[in-house]
Amino acid sequence: MCPLHVVDARAEDGKMRMTKEEGPVEIEADDLIYDRETQIYQAHGQVDVTRGNLSLKADHAQLNMATKDVTAWGNVLLREEEDVIECERLEVNLDTQLGRITKANLFLKDQNFHITGQEVEKLGENRYRVRDGFFTTCDAERPPWKFSVKELEITKEGSGIAKGPIAYLENIPVFYLPEALFPVRQERQTGFLFPHLGYSTKYGPEMRNAFFWAFAKNMDATLYFDWFGSKGFHEGLEYRYALTDDTKGIANFYFTHDQSVDENRYALFVRHEQKLPDDFYLKADINRISDHDYLRDFYMDIPRGARIDASSTRELRSVLFGGKNWDQFSLLVQSAVYDDLTQTSNDQTVQKLPQINFYAHPQSLFKTPFYYDVTSSYTDFVRKSGVEAHRGDLFPTLSYPTRLFNVVKFESDIGLRETFYDSYNDPTNQIRGWNSRQMLEANAQMSTEFYRVYDGTMVSTISNLFKVDKWMHTIEPTLSYTYIPPVNQSRLPAFDEVDQIPYTNQITYGVTQRLLGRPEKEGVTSGPNEYGKLILSQSYYFGNPFIDVEGKKRSFSDIEAQLWWNFGPYVTGQANAEFNPYRGRFEELNFLVGVRDRRNDAVSFLYRYTENNVQEANLYTRIKVSPAVSIYGSMLYDLLEHWWVESIFAVEYQSQCWTLGLFIDDKNRSPDGTQPRELKFQLYFNLLGFGSVGRRPYAIL
Repeated sequence: MCPLHVVDARAEDGKMRMTKEEGPVEIEADDLIYDRETQIYQAHGQVDVTRGNLSLKADHAQLNMATKDVTAWGNVLLREEEDVIECERLEVNLDTQLGRITKANLFLKDQNFHITGQEVEKLGENRYRVRDGFFTTCDAERPPWKFSVKELEITKEGSGIAKGPIAYLENIPVFYLPEALFPVRQERQTGFLFPHLGYSTKYGPEMRNAFFWAFAKNMDATLYFDWFGSKGFHEGLEYRYALTDDTKGIANFYFTHDQSVDENRYALFVRHEQKLPDDFYLKADINRISDHDYLRDFYMDIPRGARIDASSTRELRSVLFGGKNWDQFSLLVQSAVYDDLTQTSNDQTVQKLPQINFYAHPQSLFKTPFYYDVTSSYTDFVRKSGVEAHRGDLFPTLSYPTRLFNVVKFESDIGLRETFYDSYNDPTNQIRGWNSRQMLEANAQMSTEFYRVYDGTMVSTISNLFKVDKWMHTIEPTLSYTYIPPVNQSRLPAFDEVDQIPYTNQITYGVTQRLLGRPEKEGVTSGPNEYGKLILSQSYYFGNPFIDVEGKKRSFSDIEAQLWWNFGPYVTGQANAEFNPYRGRFEELNFLVGVRDRRNDAVSFLYRYTENNVQEANLYTRIKVSPAVSIYGSMLYDLLEHWWVESIFAVEYQSQCWTLGLFIDDKNRSPDGTQPRELKFQLYFNLLGFGSVGRRPYAIL
């Protein structure tokens, strides 16, 4: 090896390091030669050139230190951050990162892009121009789909601008475009999204179109231009923002002039949260629709949380709230507006505008064994028709927790509740003006715990499956007593559970059982995790029997049960029930069971029953016919009305780089005839890294 005479250059066992203001260049090779006059390095055999995030490997390379030009040939491999280029020959300038590449294969990890080209120009850092090439996101040597291009330029922003792309399925050309824009990197990019196609027997063909606008780093918007057959055009705007880490949200607005009914219809959904000075916070969850049929006709517009609330509670809630949490106190101010979906008019629905709550969390009273807490609130109940009122509620409580004989947990508390009202606008003129109520509440509770630990080898199959070293079963019996004396509340309005509190003199007894497992990971124990919990309870009333649905006085309450089972991801379940011991039947029974195997087949069954009100069964399934093909099904049946509400079926083929699915939604005619039958067909198609035509429906697993 020749001696070196360059600035801060060192030679040692075929390794060279040259440092200048642009950054160090490191060279390793089996044979390294330096020409002092031309300032050129010749490297041969296992050449490795590194500068910053650029790494070059080749059989041979030449580096001109004066111009920083590098030429490499023979099994060339260039890495730039997570981009990889394999080629026969490469010429690049380390300073400008401009160059030329011959017979190149590019891999861009962001979107899993594979690009081949006879000739590639390097236009700068992570920028290329490919001529006479192909690109795909499939990893296979013979990709199931690809695009050929006359020219493809990958810009600094991450877009791929293609001239003359031709799409191929296998090796069969299927369509041609004179020019197209492709998202080859993960950065948000302005442009049209793939359309969503479908067909409804009720409204006809459907087409959903959207334009995505990334107008700022912390904001973007999506504009929707949809067409729903006989309903006409349907427009929408989705605006997302993240002004800071603590101020972010999303707003959706939709509008349509529904030609089938000749009416203007709209929906507004807002989710917002932000942090205010001095650790105050503000949040909003707004859900407004023009009419109750909007939920059925445009269900894809409804956010998932609001859709679940509308289905389970039959109301839409909009709330704006904020406050602050201290170590021992909390302040919550909120305004809530409710839309009762069971009523044609919302005039009698009570709104809370506003409600102010202040809490003092349990804390020691003057450093004694006693604790106190305070719950207080002010609420303004308003509505267009019916009684309205201002209500103040103050409920301080004094408690004494202790442990008897170091075995039994004992806790008692007593509180005095003061509630006052200023009522007005009563049509009957019976509830008006100022009224107040004073009420005492006393509670006592005892509980203890018995447990037993089992070695995991006793049920080795389950223990090995969930990697559990030890199991523990606990039994926790509880006994509590509650006393609230009778108080005349006949002249008080009734808005919620605070207003009409019944006389209570009862004991409640029950037992809680838990199954816990302690997992072991590489010899280090952690946990335990709770795999199952069962709670059983019942109350007995002294002197104040309740009246059941048959009008009979009963001293024993229903037996209540709650069950959680979490052997996820294989078996999960939860259930709650109320069993009437006098009538010998369930008055309420709800359970959800999910089962999944290692192949990812899944079944989920939901049953809901409330006597004379709700009785329905829902089934969700996914069956993997093969590693690539899955069948989905969803069936909703109303057992009370003997009505198949909805059936959904889908078949999906999913490979490494593309997905194709067919979705059929069969909504049956309602028993009262208000909802006609509707059959919808949707085809969805996805190319990895490019986007989707349509999307998998939310109602399948």
